[in-house]
Amino acid sequence: MSGTAVTIVLREAELAALDRHRRGSGPELTREQALSGIVAAWAAAQPGSVRLPADEGMRPEQLNASNDM
Repeated sequence: MSGTAVTIVLREAELAALDRHRRGSGPELTREQALSGIVAAWAAAQPGSVRLPADEGMRPEQLNASNDM
């Protein structure tokens, strides 16, 4: 996985919450992996993050007088 390294400082309460999340997700998960997953889930939940496929309408062979408006 490619990405950019970011250094952050967590308070004790935040670090404890992260460790609780890790215990619930599996002990093999590192703090870095857990935090990366949390940020990825948050980013995916933001408005505009999911791009729906563009509606291209009907194909020319599907057009006929019955679907004229």
